[in-house]
Amino acid sequence: MKLPPLSNREQLLSALAIGFIVIGAYAWLRWVPADREIGQLQQAAEATDKRSKTATIPDEPDEDVERLKSQLAEQEQAFSALKQQSESIEQRLAPNDTQFLVVKISNVATEAQIRVRANEVYQAATPAAEAAAASTAPAAGKKSRKHKAPAAPTAPAAPKEATIPPLSAGWIARMSPGSLLERPLRRLELEGSYKSLNDFILALDRLPFKVAVLRLSIKRMPVLSLPGYPQPLLAEVILAL
Repeated sequence: MKLPPLSNREQLLSALAIGFIVIGAYAWLRWVPADREIGQLQQAAEATDKRSKTATIPDEPDEDVERLKSQLAEQEQAFSALKQQSESIEQRLAPNDTQFLVVKISNVATEAQIRVRANEVYQAATPAAEAAAASTAPAAGKKSRKHKAPAAPTAPAAPKEATIPPLSAGWIARMSPGSLLERPLRRLELEGSYKSLNDFILALDRLPFKVAVLRLSIKRMPVLSLPGYPQPLLAEVILAL
């Protein structure tokens, strides 16, 4: 169906309506967001200008700058010396999985005329582990008197962060697993005279790697020695490699 032709007045009104729609759409999509962004920038500029007018310059410190620089240089030198000392000590520590040092310790004992009755890995119980075992023991006794309930699945425990036990805990605890100072520990059971045991302890300092005696306990053997011969002794030695 053919539409009747529009009059001049209707054509003018249609053109005005289309122009109004186009201008309104442009203002809504372009001008309004731009005007909002300009307003935000003006507010930020005014706030910055206000802070710059009220800002104060801090006073120069009263401390002697040269003295502070000298103290900093001394601290850096001390830190460098400690680092070099630590690196030199680490170079004298044997690898954790080495068997070379274990064999050398047995050879030193043989040269000192000592009978090695035991040379084994020492599993130290740290104070934290002993406290945990003591706290769980009463609870385990109470559970044994009750009906056993099905165990609920538990999530795997997160690994604990290594710490340094206090000096009061002893050097065995300070070098046990879980400590930042952890080292391989060996337990030796030795049989020999006082002189041979003394020679063995002194000879440990001549090994290629550092060996520390953490504990030494000596007792007399139940068998009496013959007249003129030294009394045999039984010693337990805990070493840190």
